[in-house]
Amino acid sequence: MRVTNNLIYDQSSRAISKANDKILNIQGKIGAQTDIVKPSDNPVGASQVLMYEGNNNRLKQFDEAITMANGHLEYQEVALDSLNDAMDDVRKLFIQGQNDINTQEDLDAIAQEISLITGTMAELMNSKSADGNYIFAGTDTMGPPFVINGEGRYEWVGNEGQKFAQISEDMKIPVSDSGKALFQDVWTSRSFSSEVLLGDVKFTAEVAEQRDFDEFMAQNYDPENPLLNQFQLTTSPILQEGEVAPALDSLRLGSDTKEDQDRRRSFDGTPGTYAITNNNGEVLASGKYIAGKPINFGGMSFMMRGEPGAVADIQLDKPVRDNVLNEINDSLAVLKDRYSTHAERERAFFEASSSIKNAQQKVGDARSSVGARLNVLRDRSSYSLANQLANATAQDRIAGLDMAEAATELSMKESALTASQKVFTRMSNLSLFNKM
Repeated sequence: MRVTNNLIYDQSSRAISKANDKILNIQGKIGAQTDIVKPSDNPVGASQVLMYEGNNNRLKQFDEAITMANGHLEYQEVALDSLNDAMDDVRKLFIQGQNDINTQEDLDAIAQEISLITGTMAELMNSKSADGNYIFAGTDTMGPPFVINGEGRYEWVGNEGQKFAQISEDMKIPVSDSGKALFQDVWTSRSFSSEVLLGDVKFTAEVAEQRDFDEFMAQNYDPENPLLNQFQLTTSPILQEGEVAPALDSLRLGSDTKEDQDRRRSFDGTPGTYAITNNNGEVLASGKYIAGKPINFGGMSFMMRGEPGAVADIQLDKPVRDNVLNEINDSLAVLKDRYSTHAERERAFFEASSSIKNAQQKVGDARSSVGARLNVLRDRSSYSLANQLANATAQDRIAGLDMAEAATELSMKESALTASQKVFTRMSNLSLFNKM
């Protein structure tokens, strides 16, 4: 076979080209730091690498949502903590204001300090996040959730929706809470109304034990049937020795102690019995009636001065919700009024303290909820990072490149290329006419 120059050049060129391709291939792997640069390098491995890479990309998108949710909830947590501290301060100042040694100037100073704190509370209720959205406005975050209406009272104008963050394929978490539930719909102190229907007696009625009364309201108040919220207090005279009014025959005049007899002499009115009945006439409580001695029932206290035979109506008032700031400001108005009576101030202090206590309960529940959600986000973030690390490890196991081996292989390929080039040079100089 005759070896032509064209054949020599063609074979040498193909050999050099192949050696150069091998060098470029290994250089590409070193540059990308992976053993699979194109699917043809390892078709099965390439599909697995793409699967792990897609999973990591999804996890990174959820990480962004987790970061955003963390930011919203942390802003909310700070606002709630500050509000709770502010309400603590107001509560302490109201307690300080109840001291009888305070002059009107002292009360004015306390009222001024409380007014400044309530201004701060109003700002916290209208707190904004870093993106400028109102965090307690529900889903309508472009405007403040609380405004002052024409009557000078704080009013809710937001909505009760919640914003959610998608932190995994199957999990959403709320990142906002409605200020209406937290600050506007706060129970005020529960109360009742009472008046004398029959009898010439002096009569007073008040809530003596708020906790007991709240429990009585919870068990007996019916929002749908007002008649079930009505009760009656009736006093009856003792008919004769050993005989008393019906349903009260367990009470006998002879059972009076000397202390009862002495107390009876100190008040107007002869002794008798009392009974408290519901709207169906069922007796809920009964006992001795002594004029001027309080009758306690369900956290309520009734005082009568006069002859037995009186009837008083008892009506449970409808529970009312209001913004805690309105309750505080109402109490401040009484505090600033130098003509308000001691009883009016006591009642104002009590109503404000009761509203603050209920608001703090709501804020405390919200802080616990926010803390729990932050814990969920932290756990989810840790899970995401662990998954991403596992995916990266699996990718490296499939397409990882041994840099030392690759560097050695590159050196070998370069040596082979150099050798091919030298052989081509030598062969291109060969001729049948060349002398050895």
